[in-house]
Amino acid sequence: MTNKKSPAPIIVALDGMTKKEALKMAQELKGLVWGFKVNDLLFEGVEIIKKLKKFGKVFADAKLHDIPNTVANSVARLSKAEADLITVHASGGVEMMRAAKKVAGKSKLIAVTVLTSQKSGKSVGQLAKDAQKAGVDGVVCSADELKKVKKLKNLIKVVPGIRPEWYKSKDDQQRIASPRQALENGADFLVIGRPITQSPSPLAALKKILAEVKI
Repeated sequence: MTNKKSPAPIIVALDGMTKKEALKMAQELKGLVWGFKVNDLLFEGVEIIKKLKKFGKVFADAKLHDIPNTVANSVARLSKAEADLITVHASGGVEMMRAAKKVAGKSKLIAVTVLTSQKSGKSVGQLAKDAQKAGVDGVVCSADELKKVKKLKNLIKVVPGIRPEWYKSKDDQQRIASPRQALENGADFLVIGRPITQSPSPLAALKKILAEVKI
């Protein structure tokens, strides 16, 4: 009996889609990627998480930032819906992240440092240190900043702003890297949206990326 190859460490961002479009995309890419990221779809309710779980794991990119109790309540709800990864903003502070981690259950709590649509500052390293101090499971950062956080042990490193070299469209991402660059710099997961989801053939685009990084 042969072992089934593990899905690639790619999270497909389903931003700007309807539920129907997101589920269709997830079904098409099932088994080839780790899972799928939802952000704006969460405003319609957490039911989308369980529906997507039929096709892979789910990254609930809620980017929570509020007083500790409010953030904890939201994290508990997302965890109950069986999200695999949940994001909070590291800038919310150590106590907020600790409160969120206490109620995260089986979900992994990931702290966002500086958005890849913004220019980086010296704060990325400090925010990552705060995240580690709070006991969260990982951080979101750009590929360029992986060198600042890789010395922090036992943190999952999720990297958005991934743009294959053949993707030439300009968008709002300021700090980008190719899939290969990000993996070589130490990324654990690559978050890729538009190069796949806006392609005439999302499956073909994904396979092109997998070939590029030899996965």
